Amino acid sequence: VLVGNFGCEYRINYTVLGDGVNLASRLEAANKPFRTVVLVAESTRTNSLPGFAFRKVGSVTVPGKAEVLEVYEPLYRISTAVPVPISPPGGVIGITTTLFSLTESEQDVLNAWRGIPRTLLDELTQHYEQGMREYVLGNLEEAEETFTRAAELVADDGPTKLMLQLCREGKKPGVRWDGVIRVDHK
Repeated sequence: VLVGNFGCEYRINYTVLGDGVNLASRLEAANKPFRTVVLVAESTRTNSLPGFAFRKVGSVTVPGKAEVLEVYEPLYRISTAVPVPISPPGGVIGITTTLFSLTESEQDVLNAWRGIPRTLLDELTQHYEQGMREYVLGNLEEAEETFTRAAELVADDGPTKLMLQLCREGKKPGVRWDGVIRVDHK
């Protein structure tokens, strides 16, 4: 990633350039169909500060990238067990570099609207991840049943709603299903 003034003496623009910036933009756009606040790539999850719990929301392709990305949603800090919001009261964020630690007051602000107890969030995550395993294997009936159980726990969970929709669409006759979620907009 390059950051700075680019151009010539007649026209200069302070900007950010590079593949990481493009990926961040695409991940930000991927928040919309998942109805999440923050989505991170595998590299960010791997390089994030210790103490964060994530759930894999899917294998995704985004415009401008040929490879399939494993995309994760940060859920909460394990050390303080404070949930990170799953969908925003306004605005979305995409991050592709190290996930920074939040202060307690910042976490309180982020979590004030959600209020999901950690035990319920953990149970939701277990069902969601089991549904994802079935989905990836092509067992769409089993995946749909498991995602339905997750939706019964937290009815407004965006990733669960999206996966239920994709399971139903994938079972339709003539649909070419490969387990990859396509984000078509930038």
